[in-house]
Amino acid sequence: MKKRGISIRYKILLLLTSLPLITLSVYLVLALQIFEEDKIAYVFDSSSNMSGTMAAQIKTQLNGVLGTTKPIFQEYLGQQKFSSVAESIFRNESDLEAVVVFSPNATGSLEKVALLEKVEGQTQGVLDSLQIPMAAYFSEVEKGRRIAKTPFNDDRVFILEKVTDETKTRTTVFLVIVRMSEAAEMFRSGVSQKIYLIGQDGSVLFGPDAMSGKRLQTLVAPAFLSGSAAQVAQGAETSKAVNGTELLVAYSRAGFGDLIVVTTVEKDKALGAVQILIRKSLIFFGILISLTVILSLFASSGITQALTQLFKATQKVAEGDFNIRVDVTSNDEVGSLADNFNIMAAEVSRLLEQTAEKARMESELQTAKTVQETLFPETRAKIGPLSIAGFYEPASECGGDWWHYCQIGNKIFLWIGDATGHGAPAALITSAAKSASTIIERLNISPAKALELLNRSIYDVSKGRIMMTFFLGSFDLETGEFVYCNASHEAPFLIKKTETTLKKKDLVPLNEVNNPRLGQARDSSYQQTSVQLDEGDSVFFYTDGIPDIQNPGKEAWGEREFIKALISAHKDQPEVGDSVDRFVLSFQGHRQGAPLIDDVTFFVVKREAVQ
Repeated sequence: MKKRGISIRYKILLLLTSLPLITLSVYLVLALQIFEEDKIAYVFDSSSNMSGTMAAQIKTQLNGVLGTTKPIFQEYLGQQKFSSVAESIFRNESDLEAVVVFSPNATGSLEKVALLEKVEGQTQGVLDSLQIPMAAYFSEVEKGRRIAKTPFNDDRVFILEKVTDETKTRTTVFLVIVRMSEAAEMFRSGVSQKIYLIGQDGSVLFGPDAMSGKRLQTLVAPAFLSGSAAQVAQGAETSKAVNGTELLVAYSRAGFGDLIVVTTVEKDKALGAVQILIRKSLIFFGILISLTVILSLFASSGITQALTQLFKATQKVAEGDFNIRVDVTSNDEVGSLADNFNIMAAEVSRLLEQTAEKARMESELQTAKTVQETLFPETRAKIGPLSIAGFYEPASECGGDWWHYCQIGNKIFLWIGDATGHGAPAALITSAAKSASTIIERLNISPAKALELLNRSIYDVSKGRIMMTFFLGSFDLETGEFVYCNASHEAPFLIKKTETTLKKKDLVPLNEVNNPRLGQARDSSYQQTSVQLDEGDSVFFYTDGIPDIQNPGKEAWGEREFIKALISAHKDQPEVGDSVDRFVLSFQGHRQGAPLIDDVTFFVVKREAVQ
């Protein structure tokens, strides 16, 4: 007897437990992934709101300081000295420590010319200790920038404002020293989020105590401090700290000088709730699987007992005992199987007497989908004086565009077509077109006659429900004559060789004839015309999917950009392969990885000089 494997009871048990196990595992992984992505998005949103709120507060406070000191500035500019009114305003503002006025001297350097201070003699000592930094501050102010600095890494903020008189001949720089204790404390007190007030160079004005006076780059190097992102007002990104910790970083520009509010959150801490969810899910997961195993044991027991009886009964039948009967009282499929077994045992003797057995029909329904694998030629070719290069990318798994080239006698035929829509139905039409073209190639007929035959083939396949635009041309290797026939397809562009810069007027659309689409009517007739291709001339063939290429913002490339890219790709009469690569680079730059809404197909042929 053949050796048996695992008992059916354990197979049923394995089946009943493995299905929920796999389902729950997949659900757990997907749920945790979605929860993690949602949590990160929430943290980014809250961090952006926090940085935006803090940036608005800082801007308001600093503008408030300048608003308070503006009358002082105006009094000084009007009288070239501080009046009693200015001194009164200054004394009434408790947070103001000093207002210093700098004007250019005879050498053009800025020097102190006036001073208001709360503690007499204190400001001069401060200025003396900051001679080197002040020179850098003046340099920034001279560039037309309003700046705010914390040179002593405390709550004292130095605000420098450049003011030019009405004649624009004299520049005055005002230095306001103000204490912003509450603002500094807000940046120090961050717990789950660390908050920094920094300049564009990364220098920290306010922040956690350990970071004051340092550069943010000593902790993390965010991308928004450099490159094109340096002009973005608000944003968020994921960065790695110097110690390797992954941080979620959000920033908002304060709108005062180059100040930026930055918040950072450790990704592991932000996702702490995910770890809790994992632990609880695993506990629940274990309990559920245990219950499933217990229930499966009870459920499989009743089934396997009946099957065991059937197994022993079949052994008796195999030994020749046809009087065996199985006593199974269940009303389910197993009970029906037992009844059928009993009937079978009773009928075996009669069945043994039968000399003919019914033949069992065995057939398998095979459904194979033919996809476009061998429809297209090599993308680079050289046939006689013609160099050919092309590009094809479908919008879905199967496409409705098709292009081809072949040599028939002393002529090179160039084919390009576009079936209605894209996908499997359109792909079937292109397959029909390819099959028909294989036969037409052997007939050595004109493009017009070839399209008439191809039209009948397409119509017979689609019955007029799916049509195809098409352009077919033949190039005479001896005379250089290019005969073409167009079935409502986009007219290719003849690019004449020119010794000057290529312009739009040098693009000649081959639209002298236009005929009905293939498959529109079975008996359509087609007209053709011809044009001469000289050495150095190129022809650009394409389908309508190219101008319709969209970027992630759903903005189409359009005819204008298409023509500009076509001129740019051929401006210096390059090899066809180079022109194709340039053109692809142009529309991919607009597309930016967005999905195609229609198939993209084009190819270029160029008549080279005979070597």
